[in-house]
Parts: sequence; structure tokens; C-alpha cells
Amino acid sequence: MSPAAPSSLESTLPQLLSAFGPPGRESGVRSVLRRLLRGSGPFHEDATGNLHVRRAGPGRRLLLAAHMDAPGVIVTRMEPDRGQARIAVLGGRKPSELVGALTRFEDDRTAIVTWERKDGADPEADQLLLETGLGKPVRGGSPSRARAGSGAAVRLEVGEVAALDERPTRMGDYWCAANLDNRAGCAALVHALMRGRRLSYDVHAVFTAQSDLGARGATTGAYGIEPELAVVVDVATWSEPKETSGFTPGQGPCVALKEQGFLAHPEMLELVRKAARAARVPLQYLIREGEGSDARAVRAARTGVPTAVIAIPARRSGGVWSLMHARDLAQTADLLAAILAGSGDAKGRGTGGRAKRTRAKSRTKQRTTKRGGRR
Repeated sequence: MSPAAPSSLESTLPQLLSAFGPPGRESGVRSVLRRLLRGSGPFHEDATGNLHVRRAGPGRRLLLAAHMDAPGVIVTRMEPDRGQARIAVLGGRKPSELVGALTRFEDDRTAIVTWERKDGADPEADQLLLETGLGKPVRGGSPSRARAGSGAAVRLEVGEVAALDERPTRMGDYWCAANLDNRAGCAALVHALMRGRRLSYDVHAVFTAQSDLGARGATTGAYGIEPELAVVVDVATWSEPKETSGFTPGQGPCVALKEQGFLAHPEMLELVRKAARAARVPLQYLIREGEGSDARAVRAARTGVPTAVIAIPARRSGGVWSLMHARDLAQTADLLAAILAGSGDAKGRGTGGRAKRTRAKSRTKQRTTKRGGRR
């Protein structure tokens, strides 16, 4: 089945950004992806929450992975006399970045992140609180939940998970949003899959769950596929701790040379470079020690997988917001589409293509022998 014509990145990205999807609660993002990828191939969801999409092709098994989840918070204890809830952070956000952030639960209840102030000190994770709008609970029973949008206070329960409330904004050439990491990577992968009419690989795209909790979805997703090659799509934030390469938003996607738990495979590094030249996409290079991606799990799957990381540059605002140049996002989609078309693979259509050529040569040789060596 040929995929339908893709919508523009300008319309795709906001849908993914606004979908509910903190770690372990990615159902909202999966629903949006199923709608965007309708007609691209068969879907299935595994026990971890990964969404798998396959587009069968003639070559080697290629895994493309992009994680769906974005940072959130989980309620750990209620402080009913103060109308507050203790929380823990899910994902890679500093406590100082979350103070003042509006959070939203799956049923549209909202709360604001605050902290117990200490003079001269930055907030620590155990000082974060949610202002819930609750007063002292009624004796003899718990208050009922109000309908979403009613404006009434509703009770929170320990274990409930909230996402950062997302209101994406386009500012000139930049997208400004809280959940760009890694909904932007998902958007680029969606467009590459929907644009590719002719594939040079047996493509398995996995939109992974629980990446912010330690590449959990990537571990199980890659194991079941047994890929021969892999590309992980992520976001790289400029001036991350211990980030040692000098990339610039607006100057093209990054290919990672080294990050936590990962070292670029030479074959895949060359494949990405060739595809970038074919697509006329400029490349930047990424080396980061303090953070990593799903690549650390993918490259170690089963007996090992040659893996590349393509990361879209972004920069943080000092709060929950990040900024990403629209051109970097578009060029990442172009680069992924070129990889799917085999533009970077010196082996053409891979083992599948070689096998077909070998069989064709064998049939030609047999016909020649039957004709007494004459053509």
C-alpha cells in the first residue's frame, strides 16, 4: 500500500507537541501518530507501549527509532491542608526549569509547579510541589472529580502523572515549545516515511516509549526486530552539560560522534554523510558526555547493531521552553527520506538487492548452458 501524501510539517508538529505523552503514558501521542501514518503500513503496539510501523522493502532490515515521551511529573504525596501535592520529575528536566510551569493531566485538570523556597539556593527535586487549587478535604469522604474545563478544584491521587502543558508557538524561523524533545524527531520521521515511495530497505519504524526513564522502550523494541542497521532520531540541546561540539541551530541536523553509552559506527556514519550529500543537507557534529539517546540501547540489541544518531539542534530558554529552527526540522526529514531511498548505502539495495542480482545471474548462466554456450 502506498502512503498518502504527507501533510506539512507546519501542521504535523503542533499536533504531536500538544498530544499527552509523559513517560509511560504515551497513549495520546500514539493516537496522533496512527492518524498521521494512516496508509503507510501495518501497525502494532508492544507491551512497553512502543508503536511499530513497517514498510516492507527489498534490502536489509533498517530500524528507525524516535521516542514519543516528553518530561512530566508524578504525584508522590498529598499535602491536603495546604492544597499542594509532592511530586517527582519524570525525565531530564532540572527542577529550576520546572518552577512556574503549568502541568496538565490526561483528563485536562491543571496544576502549577512551585517549590519550597530557600534563600540563596536553587530548587532541589525534593522541594517541588504542585499547587492544585484544593482546600482542606471534606470529612467523611473524598470530593468528586469535576468535569474537565469546569474550573472546579479536583482531588489528585498518588501515582497520577502530568505532562508539561504545551502551547507551541511559531516565532519567525523558530518553533518555541516545551515538548520538542522528541516530538520534533517524531514529526521528521513521519514525513520521511510518508514521502518515501521507493524504499531500499525493509523498514521498521519504532516510536519508542519511556525513553526519558532510561531507553526502556528502545531496549524492547529493537530486541524484537533484530535490525541489521539502525538510525535513532533525537534532539540535541545547545550548551548541554559537558557538550563539547560546537553546533548551531539553523545550520542543519547533527550526526552524533559520541554520547553517553554510544560511539558512532563507521559504516553508519558514512551512510549518513553520503545521504546528506545526496539530499544537499548540511551536517553538524555532536559530541555529548552528560546525556544520551535511545542509541545506547539499540546498538547493544542482541548481537549488536550498527547505529547512527541524527539529532535536531535546539536551545533552551531557561525554563520549560525550547527553541528549534524550522529549517533544521525540514532538513532532518529530507535526510531521513534520502536514507530510506538508499542514497547513502554503497551496497545499493543491501543484502536483499544482492540476492536478487545473484539469482538473476544464475538464471542467465543456466539458459546459456542449455543453449550450448551460445547467447
